[in-house]
Amino acid sequence: MKKTIHESPAAVQCHIDLGQVPAIGANYLANAPLPVLAHYGTAPLHAYILRREDWDHARIFAEKDRSILRSDCWESVRGNDWRDIVIDEGGGVFFHIEAGRLSAFGPDHTTARNAANSFRSEYARPRSAARGCYHLITISSEHIGTEVVEISAAAEPCDLDLNYGQGFSAWTSDFLEALGSKSSGLTLFEGPPGTGKTSFLRHLICRLKESHRFYFIPPANTGVLTNPEFIGFWSQQHAAHPDMRFVCVLEDAEEALMVRENDNRRQAAAILNITDGLLADFLRLHVICSINCKSTEIDPAFLRPGRLIAHRVFPRLDAATAHRIAEKAGRLLPLQNDYSLAEIFNPNPLKERQPPRIGFAA
Repeated sequence: MKKTIHESPAAVQCHIDLGQVPAIGANYLANAPLPVLAHYGTAPLHAYILRREDWDHARIFAEKDRSILRSDCWESVRGNDWRDIVIDEGGGVFFHIEAGRLSAFGPDHTTARNAANSFRSEYARPRSAARGCYHLITISSEHIGTEVVEISAAAEPCDLDLNYGQGFSAWTSDFLEALGSKSSGLTLFEGPPGTGKTSFLRHLICRLKESHRFYFIPPANTGVLTNPEFIGFWSQQHAAHPDMRFVCVLEDAEEALMVRENDNRRQAAAILNITDGLLADFLRLHVICSINCKSTEIDPAFLRPGRLIAHRVFPRLDAATAHRIAEKAGRLLPLQNDYSLAEIFNPNPLKERQPPRIGFAA
């Protein structure tokens, strides 16, 4: 049996050659969906596997009743819990549901992948995240997948005007209106490390969880922007979530946004195309980039009106503002000229702290 598997945290792609396999009792499909083998015989079999989904079994049984070839269930403390279902979807496509995992089988990889994503969009229950979540984009052997990451309850600034300066809440309202009305574009969050760019992103994710899906590309994975499957990935996401607006976040993105040279030319061009022009009309994707450098150091093309929807500078805070924030949070700060939000909310315990003060510190 020849088997090649490319795995990511969110999905697995398989191509299995059954030509020399009389029966499949092996590791990959321990509880083999035999009707699938009966259909394919010795022909190549392609599988696309999705993990960790909460399936709406009641709807599956109601709507796929005549297509179900096999189903095993048992009684649990929560009631009937179906664990092993084989469905003949037609057109050479079969589904095998085992616990939270879905295996979609098809005559080729594209058919299997599209069938799996379509089934998930129809029968997977929405993931509940009380405070919102983002979708970490993962890459494995040219496959693009996602992993859901829930936002924790800690470190979200609730008083925007206090933490970011007077007028910030009004600016945020205007920014949210732009995110709701413009389907594509670029936003820049500029400021040195620790000034609250990521905390504000958490705030946005939680505040817009009902209308927007946030995707995060780690700095090490910005090469995905030039991956040939990148456009197809977004097409699938839009098909699976037609009522949502999409936001893609790139943190510490200054290398990708610098004046185009040989080392970043392709990534910079990809971001320009995604955020404006004909490709932007298709992808309908808003890109938020956080940078630690000055905006004057990046390629001027990113600052062009029409592409640049919003630009916000997150500065270090003066001493008076920092001490007002610290007093409200019940913290003491060391004496210095300016502070980042990170230094206020996550002080260095080894640093000498100033004695308690009454009122506002100057």
